[in-house]
Amino acid sequence: MFRIRHLAAIAAVGLAGAVSAPAAVAAPATPAASESEGSTISPVAYADRTMREFGVGNDIDFNRDTTAAARSNIVKHEGAAKHWHRTDVQGAAGHVYVTYENTTTGDVLTLGVKTVTNMEGDHLVNQAA
Repeated sequence: MFRIRHLAAIAAVGLAGAVSAPAAVAAPATPAASESEGSTISPVAYADRTMREFGVGNDIDFNRDTTAAARSNIVKHEGAAKHWHRTDVQGAAGHVYVTYENTTTGDVLTLGVKTVTNMEGDHLVNQAA
């Protein structure tokens, strides 16, 4: 019985590690378990996910998770798509503002994430500067 639980725990840790592996590519690591289908993630985790999508070139999810205006401002940093590190989080007027700094270029990018979720439980990055 102990061996079965032990193996289940190892499998769960291995799965979580595999899911969060892309996080190292573009943004700080965040708990991937909170991003499983059907669950609501925090605005900060949502911004981190958006930065990972941008960093790895996942255009389908990146387009789904951002407005056209925000996407346009994020893509201006195309040459610096990887190596973003979250440096600040602030909240105001229905948004959470998450700031990232590119550790290679020194670029700074702030994403505004709506705190109200849509019907699927997702937030939306609708500001980027």
